Amino acid sequence: MAQKHVDGIIEFLKSDFWNNFIDNHLQHPDEEVYHAHIYGDTNIHPESLKKVMFAYFEGIGHPLTRRIDPVSPHPGQAGLHTIYPRGYAHFDMFNRYNPDVVLGPMPLDAPEAEHGQNQLSWGKKYQDWYIGEKNYKFLTVGPREEEEIKQFFMGKQWKEMREYVHEQSAIYPHVHMNVEISFDPKVLELFAREALQKMGWTVERIVPCVYDVHGEYRGKLVFVLGNPEEVFDIAWLYNPDVVICRAQEGWIYDLPGFDLFSKENYNNVLEAADFYTLTDDEMKQICDFCKTLEKKA
Repeated sequence: MAQKHVDGIIEFLKSDFWNNFIDNHLQHPDEEVYHAHIYGDTNIHPESLKKVMFAYFEGIGHPLTRRIDPVSPHPGQAGLHTIYPRGYAHFDMFNRYNPDVVLGPMPLDAPEAEHGQNQLSWGKKYQDWYIGEKNYKFLTVGPREEEEIKQFFMGKQWKEMREYVHEQSAIYPHVHMNVEISFDPKVLELFAREALQKMGWTVERIVPCVYDVHGEYRGKLVFVLGNPEEVFDIAWLYNPDVVICRAQEGWIYDLPGFDLFSKENYNNVLEAADFYTLTDDEMKQICDFCKTLEKKA
């Protein structure tokens, strides 16, 4: 047994870096937090880190309520997507392989860090600022626009979304459906919620957020579904010349209308590095430590 792996993970869970993320990014005294990201360096296999996350949050009294999906948003990153502790914002953990680090913070100057940060979170204040700063001239939705939006949610791109998100979820663990709109994204949320209900899909939560597209943040709505248990995003770009349409260009990837985060890309990260898988005995030691943790409010 390589005790250094157990000790390294426990030290990480006790660290100021990790506890600052829990206390100041997954919750905030002044507002609801919608979503958060944390970036690390590690030589631990992400499947082992999933087990660590389940044990840790169980230990602090905020057990995870959903599965964690494998995602590689960028080359060299093995992400744990949609970690959802009860009572906290859901978050994503993006790690790069580092043979010299069991588990620790990604340096702020690393090219894989997000806008020079290794911990980020977004809440209502940020979303209000983001919309206000852009000074969008949102279209007022009347009967004609309402009908066009309803037709969109019966159209080809929406049907493709269903196939990618559910039928092909083993191939694409995470999906962005990319659209262009001229109206407030709050209206987009209402019509999408109605369309999902008609499909028989149940929604646990929808949160507005942003994500990075080649160095610039773009708006999106995160749909956390109960049945089927999937998470997908509708990402939006303001275009005053349309009511709603499929994105006319590829954004992160080349396919207009979708960014598909494939399991193949994630597997390529794992195959390119010598990640360490925790043994049952090592995992038991970590679980035993997590059981001693204080419950957090």
